[in-house]
Amino acid sequence: MLANQTAPRDLVISVRLSAGTYTARARGEKATASSTISADAAARALASKLGAEMTQPDLFAANRCSTEPHVQFTAQRAS
Repeated sequence: MLANQTAPRDLVISVRLSAGTYTARARGEKATASSTISADAAARALASKLGAEMTQPDLFAANRCSTEPHVQFTAQRAS
């Protein structure tokens, strides 16, 4: 990485299921996105809205199939 370049910032997106709708929020951002299809769809919609790119999902991640009310995703922003 060159001295005048900044490292891309990771965007942590939390998705919550409430009343049949997945709602995605990101730390430090006011924007939200929602989906009735899946938590992944809501997270991808928010990442797109914020100009970030979702990383390849880890299909074996424990939190993707858990019964916890929140799921977290990570997206990378261009500098």
